[in-house]
Amino acid sequence: MAKRARDTGGSVNLFPFLSILICIIGCLTLIIVVINLIAMSKGEGRTSEEVERAREYVLLEKEKEEKQRDQDKLRQLIENLIQQNKDIITARDKLVTLKKMLENQEDIDKSREELIAKFNLLQTTNKKLVADEKFLQEEIKKKEEEIAKRGTPPEPAALRVRPSGSSATTRPFFAEISDRGVYLHRSLTAEPTAIPIASLNQSEEFINFLKTIATEPYNRLIFLVRGSPGAVKTLNEASALVSGYNRANGTELIPGRLPLPGEGKVDLQMFAKFLEP
Repeated sequence: MAKRARDTGGSVNLFPFLSILICIIGCLTLIIVVINLIAMSKGEGRTSEEVERAREYVLLEKEKEEKQRDQDKLRQLIENLIQQNKDIITARDKLVTLKKMLENQEDIDKSREELIAKFNLLQTTNKKLVADEKFLQEEIKKKEEEIAKRGTPPEPAALRVRPSGSSATTRPFFAEISDRGVYLHRSLTAEPTAIPIASLNQSEEFINFLKTIATEPYNRLIFLVRGSPGAVKTLNEASALVSGYNRANGTELIPGRLPLPGEGKVDLQMFAKFLEP
């Protein structure tokens, strides 16, 4: 068998691809090691002052963070206190409002009690007036029946009231007292103002009559008392009202008394200068 002829020309020795790759990796590794050594030499070459400053910087950063947390806590605490203060102010305003409402309620309750008392008194007075009206109707009916049986009787003689030695400067004010009420005489011709006994303690007319008398020291209240048992009761109530008026107003009204013996009309002609026409 024939042998291949030996190549006598020049040959090129090429590295395979894997060998090239391994060389590249080796170079890169060498570069990385050199870089790390340089970095380590730089770190190790820092002075103690720089290291201390770095530590202080780290501590300052930590302290700053702690202070920031404390500030946040203080800010939150201040906000809570502000909110509590607002709540306290709101609660105080509510308390003031409730206090005013309570005071108004007390005034309302007091006024209501007064109104109830006046209403009860008016009811009592109304019952007395109804009873008086019923009694008067019965008396009128009896008188009418009696008049029908006896015929028209003559009118009773007028009862002339005479002065009883009073001073010339004294001005009399006359109040007729009967078993059914009080009659205030202000005029010679006009009918006297009638105040039923049931409403005497509520009569503004009688109180104004007393006020007029109390305006001058020479004014004098004269009770003209009819001669009937019921008139005595009316006299006691009228006298009690005068005493109560004196206590309430600091006056000293002392009523005089003149009896009226009979049922005739009161004649005050002798006091014409003190009365209206």
